[in-house]
Formats: sequence, C-alpha cells, structure tokens
Amino acid sequence: MLQLDPSVPILLKRGMRRGLLNLWREPGWGATSGSFLGIFIILQLLLLALLGVEGTQSLLRKQTDLRLEIRSEATRGETQQFFSVIQQLPEVEEAVFTTREQSYAGAQEQDPQLIAFLEKFHLGNPFNDTINITLRELDDYAAFSTFLEQSQWQRIVDPTFLSKTTNQEQRIHDLLSVTRSAKTLTYLLLILAGAVLLSITVELTRRNAISRAEEVLVERLVGAHTLSIFAPFAAEATALLWGSILVSTAAVAGLTVALPLLIPALRDGSALGELKQAVSPLLSTSLPLYFLMELLLAPLIAGLGSWLGMRSTVQSPRLSLARP
Repeated sequence: MLQLDPSVPILLKRGMRRGLLNLWREPGWGATSGSFLGIFIILQLLLLALLGVEGTQSLLRKQTDLRLEIRSEATRGETQQFFSVIQQLPEVEEAVFTTREQSYAGAQEQDPQLIAFLEKFHLGNPFNDTINITLRELDDYAAFSTFLEQSQWQRIVDPTFLSKTTNQEQRIHDLLSVTRSAKTLTYLLLILAGAVLLSITVELTRRNAISRAEEVLVERLVGAHTLSIFAPFAAEATALLWGSILVSTAAVAGLTVALPLLIPALRDGSALGELKQAVSPLLSTSLPLYFLMELLLAPLIAGLGSWLGMRSTVQSPRLSLARP
C-alpha cells in the first residue's frame, strides 16, 4: 500500500511559511498582483455575464403565452366547447376565457381615450371574445398548433392565428440560438482568461527564481528536497491569487448591487426588471459556488504555474557538496 512520505507535510508547511515571508519582505509583487486582479475582475464579469445569459434563456423559455381571438360568427355553445377542450389539453398549463364585454370594460380603465373615440363615433364594441393560454413548455407550440389545425375549430378561431403562432415560436427559438452562441463565446473567453492567468503565474515564478538564483543554488548544493525548493514559489502565487479573488469578488459584488442605480432599466417594473428577477436567484446560489471554486482552483493554478516556471531548475541534476 502506498504511503505518503512523512516529511512531505513538514516540507509543505515550511515552504508555505517561507513563501509568505518572502512575499512580505519583497515589495516588488505589486505589478503582478495588479495583473492577477485585472484578470480576476474580467473572470468575475464573465461569470456575471454567463448568469445573465442563463437568466435570458430562462425568460425566453417562459414566453409561452398565447391569445386566441374567437371569431364573431362562432356561437356561445361552440366557444364553450372549444374552451373546455383546450383546458383538457396536456400541453396547456392555464386557459382564461375573457368575453368581449370584459375586454371593453378593461379598455375603459387602461385606455380611456380609445373608448372615448369609439363612443364619439358610435363604433360600438370592436373586441372579440378571447382565450388567454399559457403553454407548459416552449416545445408545446407545435402540438398546440396541430390541435388548432383540426377542421372543427376553423369556424371558431381565425386560421391566420396559426401563422402568427409559428412566427412567435420561430422568433423565440432564434433568440435562444443567439443566447446559446453568447454562452459558448463566454465559455471560450473564460478558458482564454484562465490560460492568461496561468501564463502570468509561470512568468512570476520564472522571474522570482531568477532573482533568487543564489538561494536556489545553495539549496540544490546542500541536496534540498525538490518540494522544499518549489513550495515557497507556489505559496507566493497562491497568496496573490487568493488576495485577487477576494478583492475582485468584492468589487464585482458591489457593482452588481449598484447596477439598478446605474441602469434604471434594471429596476423592478422597468424594461429589464423581469431579467433582474430571473437572474437574482441565480446570483444568490451560483456566486458563492463560483467563489468557492475559485479559492479551490487557485492553489492548483499556482502549483502548476510554479512548476512550469521553474521545472528546468528543479529537474536538472541535483548538485551536492558531498564527496563521492
């Protein structure tokens, strides 16, 4: 059975302590820390954009509301039968019947100028009976359209409604396709930002190894363990990454809270109020998870970047002062 070398935890602990002390004593890490912070702010904004795309997709999938106008020649009995059948359809979540009189009364409250115009010229009630329908899913459009195409309903519902329904479904699917493309692009940008983050870590370690070449040489001369040489550099990079994660998360969280103040359209009841309501639950659940994942991934990125930055040093033949 494989067992961990008992000296490894001690070497890691000493390496972390040395790395933090080096970071404290050497003030030249400001530029690197700024680079890390900039990349992490971009990462946080990309994750925020990803949640915005998810919220947009959720809103689009919920766009399943339809409004059927009943033809004036349809009898009350035919209309009631049609409404009863619609309520039993498995793809229909909700159906509400509104008489032409109720539509007229609603217009009196919502658009009194229109009603005043109709009464002035004695145009009567121009509204038809309507059925407002909410489908269970976006994919139910096709099944519901097939239902309306049945011949017994042609006298009740205007056939032109079918083309309107198809066009509405197509527009929603087109918008969903755009959001999927935006989601894919966001993932690619996240991968690119991660690669840039790793390259900055590699360059940081390489420069630090060069600046401490004498220290590294002495460790290799006395036959120090590879981990004791490598660990301080990884600890420095981890500390800088963690600090950048904390600052960037706080900055983006503050920006998220301030967005409704900066963009009035995001306030409740405004043009993008529904999008805000759709994204808010995602923010409360996903952002803490993203934050935890970043904290866990930071040591891995630091370790890989540090190894790549100084592998030529630690993998070269070990020097020793001991005589053969």
